[in-house]
Amino acid sequence: MFGCSKETEEQEPLPVGSTCNPKDICHYDLSDKSGANDLFSSWEFKGFQDITTDQRTLDNLTYLAKTAVFAGGGEDYANLFKVTFQLSKEASDLSECQNLAAFNLRTLINKITGWYSSNEPGQLSIVAPEKGIEFIPNHASSTFPVLQFEAAFLKASESVESYEIKSNKLYLTSKEINEKLLFIAIED
Repeated sequence: MFGCSKETEEQEPLPVGSTCNPKDICHYDLSDKSGANDLFSSWEFKGFQDITTDQRTLDNLTYLAKTAVFAGGGEDYANLFKVTFQLSKEASDLSECQNLAAFNLRTLINKITGWYSSNEPGQLSIVAPEKGIEFIPNHASSTFPVLQFEAAFLKASESVESYEIKSNKLYLTSKEINEKLLFIAIED
């Protein structure tokens, strides 16, 4: 098997809400749950959803990247890594922000801080300057799925133009990208 095989590109997307093994690290409960979720809730990224179809599938890239991190980390089910997103009402500490509110994003290999603006309901713009991106190496940081995921995720998050909250889900829509970023509210 070659490292640049195209097999991963041609796999079927993962069905949302399908029955799967609870030991599957990408077994997500995507059912609607009541709660007082807003833009300032803590969110966990679950995957990209294609906006040109029925939006009932999640991408394979997120699954492959999370599997690489999980396998390289000793397959610790008790400490599964989460990609998290949190918007703050406080001003960013980065000097270019000029009193814009801060956000924190933790991906598989990066800790990203920056600022955002949301001048109208449903509108969101995120800025992640290069000095706000801190690389945090791990056992899987040089694997192809993780590198590909990080590039896709950063591209999508830097071009976010709108958001929608439905129940316990946050959907971010980006310019010129045919996928929404799906986040689930983190329960306290």
